[in-house]
Amino acid sequence: MNNMKEVTENNQVEKITETKPKKKKTNKIITIVVAALVIGLVIFRIASSMAGPEPEQESIVTVKTALAEKMSINTTSPITGRVEPIDEVSIIPLASGKITAVYADIGDKVSKGATLFQIDGTQLSTTYNQAKEGLNVAKSSYDRLSALYKEGAVAYQDYEKAQSAYLNAQQTLTAASDALGNCTVTSPINGYITSKQVEVGGIASPAAPAMTVADVSKLQINTNVAEYIVNDLKVGDTVDVYIASLGKQAYKGVIDAISPAPASGNLTYPVKISISDNTGAIKAGMFAEIRIISEEKNNTLCVPSDSVIMKEGTAVVVTLGKGNTPKYNKVKTGIDNGDYVEILSGLKEGDTIVISGQQYVTEGTPVHVSKK
Repeated sequence: MNNMKEVTENNQVEKITETKPKKKKTNKIITIVVAALVIGLVIFRIASSMAGPEPEQESIVTVKTALAEKMSINTTSPITGRVEPIDEVSIIPLASGKITAVYADIGDKVSKGATLFQIDGTQLSTTYNQAKEGLNVAKSSYDRLSALYKEGAVAYQDYEKAQSAYLNAQQTLTAASDALGNCTVTSPINGYITSKQVEVGGIASPAAPAMTVADVSKLQINTNVAEYIVNDLKVGDTVDVYIASLGKQAYKGVIDAISPAPASGNLTYPVKISISDNTGAIKAGMFAEIRIISEEKNNTLCVPSDSVIMKEGTAVVVTLGKGNTPKYNKVKTGIDNGDYVEILSGLKEGDTIVISGQQYVTEGTPVHVSKK
């Protein structure tokens, strides 16, 4: 029994001894594999950093072009003003009294002499009739005494007194006639009623305007210009007039008058401009902008203003040669109105110029030209 026990114990010892070397060998292999992986990763990263990023493929710049061409160019100086009728009259009655009739309303077209409204003239009519009767009596007396004076039948003093009474009666009748005539209020010009403050039953008074009549057959703008502009203007010059409320259309205006001296208490010179408008779209009171040409040249080389860029403090324009190859050209500019600029040197007529995208081109590197 003892021998069998010893054999069993010896077998177990041998198994334990064999297992320990196998575990050690497995751990050693795992350690080597992990170390190899770490070393490989480090080498890959070092190699990647040394190689640097892959070069990017350059993209072709797209540009828009135009031609350098000869044209007329000018710069303008804007001034502003209100559109006014050629003539406008405030109707102020010369008589006071109750209004018995109104014959015109706002917007009505009236002719010179047309009756606008009527003031009650009952009392003035009575005065007129009395003055007329008084004149008849005075005339009869004067005629009688005049005949007698010629015959030597009356003294000169009696004749002179009758003559004076007759003259006074004439003046009284004239005054009464004028007063009665003032009860009928008429238009002094051809035009349209632009304001009305009277109604039937109301009281007319010389203290306030009753109506306004404006002649809008012609329109004008009264404005002022500065001293640096006035010498560039002359009567008869045409100007472009813009009415913001009517869109971007330019209406033609003509300078009718220029003051040779500044307005009182001002440093600007009054200018009157008439406007032509056959459509009737322009109305009195509209706000207008007048663009006066301050500098102008004809048949001169010009390019779009957007084509000129600054490069190292110098004005340049990019032109395209064969194969759409860009080139920077130093230029000298003249008049610039914001849309086009005059080129005094550096380009020639017919050159293909870049008007958009020129900031991104590289001289000598072909570009793509947009057809839009």
